[in-house]
Amino acid sequence: MSDVVEFEHTPQGFIVRTGHPLLGDIHADYAEVGPDQRPGTARIFLVSAALDCFCGTLSAALLARGVQYRRIVGKGRAEKKEKDGMSFVTSVSLDVRVDVDEADAETLEHCLKIVKGCMITRSLMEGIEVKVNASRA
Repeated sequence: MSDVVEFEHTPQGFIVRTGHPLLGDIHADYAEVGPDQRPGTARIFLVSAALDCFCGTLSAALLARGVQYRRIVGKGRAEKKEKDGMSFVTSVSLDVRVDVDEADAETLEHCLKIVKGCMITRSLMEGIEVKVNASRA
């Protein structure tokens, strides 16, 4: 199954139409944020996708083993560098903490060993193919 996301960019901002029942549409209004604060949204979405995928995969592994964790909290960062006048994301790092009882600590460690990544992080590590088809509307 392939998820379709629609993106509309105008001089006033952008809308991401996720088509997802949990997320709905994401609106960015440039009138509320100055030009110096607008860059970086794509990196934020990339890191958010990696965190959502990894934490969801870890959650599924824990719940499958009967661990009722209290919460999983993650922070992430995408590092970038400039090369030949263009920006590149060079790495994505995630820092994830899981709040579980001491009795479940061993199961958590087991899950952390088997959950080496998720679909998004594994795909990034493999250097996924990106296809772009762009033309005049």
